[in-house]
Amino acid sequence: MLMCYVDESGDTGALVPSERNTQPVFLISAVIIRQSSLEPLTRAIIDLKKRFFPAYGSGLTHWHDWLKVEVKGANLRRSLREGTHSAKRHVIGFMEQLLRLMEQQHVQIVSRVYLKEPNVLFNGSSVYPAAIQRLAMAFEDKLLRENEQGVFILDSRNKVKNVPVAHGIFTMEFGAYGMGYHHLAELPLFGHSENHAMLQLADWVGSAFMCPMAVRAYYPDLGDVCVHADVVFDLVRNRFGQRIKALQYRYERDGHKLGGVSVLAGGSRKVSPVLIFGEK
Repeated sequence: MLMCYVDESGDTGALVPSERNTQPVFLISAVIIRQSSLEPLTRAIIDLKKRFFPAYGSGLTHWHDWLKVEVKGANLRRSLREGTHSAKRHVIGFMEQLLRLMEQQHVQIVSRVYLKEPNVLFNGSSVYPAAIQRLAMAFEDKLLRENEQGVFILDSRNKVKNVPVAHGIFTMEFGAYGMGYHHLAELPLFGHSENHAMLQLADWVGSAFMCPMAVRAYYPDLGDVCVHADVVFDLVRNRFGQRIKALQYRYERDGHKLGGVSVLAGGSRKVSPVLIFGEK
């Protein structure tokens, strides 16, 4: 069985270039993992958190409690941006070890990256369910090719937002045109990241790796204004970009290459999707 864990990064507010904390991108990332890798990956992630961020677990008496300790990707970005040279090296070391774990356990990535237009309303209410459908399509393709069943687990938001997303998958699963997700063992399930190490991994992939890579690739001129476009994030893009690229799950259908990391720009803007991965 395969597992797919999904988390979002950025926000659905408008991009206001004059605002220091404006979010230029919104993205949704999925990590695909074999069920047999869940235990070793979970143990390794907990051990990494204990090793790199021991202060986060101050007062904990049991190893298991470390699962609930979250090291948010946004905090890693803040340390890269505002921390001392030692703090920056510490974060890069953590990310290096994390990426090495993903490579060793053959984790694959599918991501939808939405580039916002300056001062234009961003319709997050329609973008999110559409992105989930695309991620589910990629997951279904992998399940089909490997003749496996899978479970689709999303970071829970709230009932009002969760129900339509799951129902959208339901309508495809039981649709009249045979386009269903026949290899999903169940409709999308929703979990809390405090209880799922792989949802924490999805957060790191989106927030610590993909988000700064995307902003530096497509909004370099905001570096002097927007904290999320700080030039320090070139380090993430140039050091890890090509390795993230190698982890993509891509597939072909009707002559079109799908899956992997898709970069979508609004309006008439045209962008190169491979630019996000930085230098070769």
